[in-house]
Amino acid sequence: MRVLHLCYERLPSPVHIGGGDVRRWQDLCSLTALGHEVHVVACAPGNEATDALRERAASVHVIERADLRRIDPRWWLARGLNPETLALALPNLHGLRDAVARVAARVRPALTWAEEASAVLLAPGPAAPGWAPIVHSHLDFMFKLRPVRRAALLPGGKRLRRPDALSLARLERLEVDLCRRAAYTVCASQSEARYLGDRGIPASYLPVVGPTTPRPRFDRLSAGRLFLFGNPNTAMRAARQNLREEVWPIVQARGLELDWHQLGKTPRPGADPSWPWVERHCTVHGFVPNLDDVLAPGDASLMPYPFDTGGRAKFAVAAGYGVVNVAYEKTFECASEFTHGQDCLAARDPAHLVDLLADFTSDATLRRRLAEGSRAVYERCHTQEAQLPAYEAVLRSALAATSPAADVARARG
Repeated sequence: MRVLHLCYERLPSPVHIGGGDVRRWQDLCSLTALGHEVHVVACAPGNEATDALRERAASVHVIERADLRRIDPRWWLARGLNPETLALALPNLHGLRDAVARVAARVRPALTWAEEASAVLLAPGPAAPGWAPIVHSHLDFMFKLRPVRRAALLPGGKRLRRPDALSLARLERLEVDLCRRAAYTVCASQSEARYLGDRGIPASYLPVVGPTTPRPRFDRLSAGRLFLFGNPNTAMRAARQNLREEVWPIVQARGLELDWHQLGKTPRPGADPSWPWVERHCTVHGFVPNLDDVLAPGDASLMPYPFDTGGRAKFAVAAGYGVVNVAYEKTFECASEFTHGQDCLAARDPAHLVDLLADFTSDATLRRRLAEGSRAVYERCHTQEAQLPAYEAVLRSALAATSPAADVARARG
């Protein structure tokens, strides 16, 4: 089958800077592994096409934004409004949708695989020559993420921000409607797949996974190091804030001596109010190309993130190394494959989280059991090979002529 793989601002690449990059490459590799002819179209990408991409894709098309002149009112919109919501409110502001339609008309795909909401908006409509049923590869809802982002920046991090082009209410309606327009939506979060299903929108959960990690040696068990693992983003800012403000005072009050580490790209100066605190209390590793140079089975990946906003790609990455994910029950709502006490630790609140950390760091038998359980979840759910049947099922559902969401999309034009 001929598939148009439509991306916004990033080309699929084996070099990942975040969960979105992992998902794009995962989708491309899975579709080609199933024998499909995949034509990649990337709108205004910030990265370059790699040899690995060109070898895997049937063709690669890069579309740049059309320049706007200062006398054009649209130039002022682009300068004055938040680019994330502006791209959703006015997807053809820079002519990207028109350019995608021209490429799609030449490729004539049987299906469009659109990465995130902006790509769905750029896909041709049913009346266009290049139209095809859309699979929406969904990472997170911006309407859920934006309030968390603002809260994580407020303490000590106030700064001017460009206003949004859409209110939260309008953003929610738009994002849900985009899922309804697609023939099928694959979600990085189990809870968000349920959210869509409750509204009659065909959707399923497909975890974000990277290249398969070799099985670690469990005889090299960690002494119980605690890692804040992840690159700079909203969730990591909020998690570090929660650790500093909610968890750390309890750790100090109980007199616990724990081994704290940071792993992942460091934020730019001033972007995270909690970062100076992290530098004082953690061993800072920064970005490490090969994670097995640092991580060991029985380490913990700590994610004190008390929200349910999208998937947590780091859960799968950590599990591959036999690292135990430790978070709140709320955090794990996105990933039903993990079970507290068997392959992860899920806390009710900050006090319970500290109890779990104390048990984890003091009990080598517990660390070994949880580490082996974490790797077992990885092998069952988080390798690209294990997910291929799920991709096949998604494609069958998207192409089914009786799909209610596809009927709505055709009716709306």
